[in-house]
This record gives sequence, C-alpha cells and structure tokens, in this order.
Amino acid sequence: MIQNFDFNVAGKTGQFCASLAEDGTRRVFISYADSAKTLVILDASGLIGALKAELEEPEQLIAHAIRKAQDDGLIARAIDSGAIQEASL
Repeated sequence: MIQNFDFNVAGKTGQFCASLAEDGTRRVFISYADSAKTLVILDASGLIGALKAELEEPEQLIAHAIRKAQDDGLIARAIDSGAIQEASL
C-alpha cells in the first residue's frame, strides 16, 4: 500500500510517498514520489507501536506515520542532511 502526499520543505512543495514494508515488518518508509530514495523509516516496534500497527487499518497507520514525520521534522532533516531518519511510530 502506497500513499502519495505533498509537503513543503524550505518553501518548496515536493511530492512524496509513504508505504508499508513488504516484508511483513511493522515499518513505514517515506521517500520521494519520483524515486526509490528512502528519506524516513518509521518503526512500529515496542508495545504501543505494535498495538497501533495491529489495531489500525493500513491507511490509518500510513497517515499516522506521515503526520509524525511532518510534525517531528524528519522529512526536512533527511533532505537537509542526506541521511535516512529513523523513528518509532
């Protein structure tokens, strides 16, 4: 499952996408919409994260991951630093 979204970074709106890991793990990857370059990995590990991943529909889990990445500045930090940002959901 993939969800596309727009996000403003440094005054420029970019197109990004978020997807669930295909290997069955509870991770959401955020990347540029036009490339496979991963910017952010959000992991639903730990008790609370695992419960969220089990109880939320995939669309809701992805939407939650997008909001967290935006609110915590993870996308902007990944673009600025060039390093993949990792966080818990």
